[in-house]
Amino acid sequence: MKAIFGVLGATTMFLLAIPMVFANGGPATTPYACGRLGVILDTIRTLESGGDYTIRNANASAAGAYQYITATWRHWAEQADVSTDTYPTADTAPPHVQDQVAGVNVTSILADNDNQIETVPVIWYYPAALGNDTIMDQVPVPSAGNTLTVREYQTKWLDIYNEKLAATDDDATVTCASTDVTGEWALPVPREVIDISDLDDPHHTYPAWDVEIPTGTPIYAITGGTVTNVGTWTGNWWRAGCGGNNAPAACTSCGVGITIQHPDGLRHTYCHNVHAHVAEGDTIAPGQHIGDSGDTGRSGTPHLHLELRINGIRHCPQPLLAALYNGTAIPKPRELPATGCSF
Repeated sequence: MKAIFGVLGATTMFLLAIPMVFANGGPATTPYACGRLGVILDTIRTLESGGDYTIRNANASAAGAYQYITATWRHWAEQADVSTDTYPTADTAPPHVQDQVAGVNVTSILADNDNQIETVPVIWYYPAALGNDTIMDQVPVPSAGNTLTVREYQTKWLDIYNEKLAATDDDATVTCASTDVTGEWALPVPREVIDISDLDDPHHTYPAWDVEIPTGTPIYAITGGTVTNVGTWTGNWWRAGCGGNNAPAACTSCGVGITIQHPDGLRHTYCHNVHAHVAEGDTIAPGQHIGDSGDTGRSGTPHLHLELRINGIRHCPQPLLAALYNGTAIPKPRELPATGCSF
């Protein structure tokens, strides 16, 4: 199977993913998000690589689950705050990072095209065909081994997308993100970024949990509920001079923060993100990708700050997180200690 090259018109001069002619495909193993974005990414992976995050096209620089050429990968990795020094090509990045970059890419496509799903496969396959009926009915670069017209590719893509979307409607957790999900609970970050010694680290002033992780690491909801607040301040407390006499009015300690209220009274909050992928009023599933970690708010280094509250009282997340990580019995939130997990 060979790759084709495409050129996108007015919205950007960067190449998007270079797709392979249909891989045999298969279900995604680590979707980036619940809901529509997760299904879109699942569909792209299925057609581009069969869900293989390590694949590399022998005839081009296209690589990874989404078949990004190197130049395109570098552009979208930068947009997603992913280091291309650490991950110079898509296939060198772990699955959750590839998902993260593609998620930012797809979100941009949708934003530029009035959220029309049908534009995604056209741009991913051959961007020059967008809005051009003549090119839509041509096979792009047949010398590269392609046999489908752009419209045929789009039709095939949408058929698979709709099948996956219907399956998701039957089981809302099918397309949740790549984290350990145990019934109603999930780790808040990918397992691979957690050192077991981090799990009992005390918070510096009150019951909470901080873990240092690179900017752009996916943040997952530890359990479900309804989003009650999404902070929007992308500044950093110290660099913005929030402690000074002329502090900006926008200063907030949580920065881009997300608070979710569970029906049983548990309120869980995630601070210092660089992006939020949810909005107030959204219904959230356990393990859903809700944001990307960052250094916003009152933060001295990129990290996740996790708080659990019941009736306004903070409880220590550490025993719950250790149980999730170790696969042991999960304590009830109300039984978590309210002291002993801070300096």
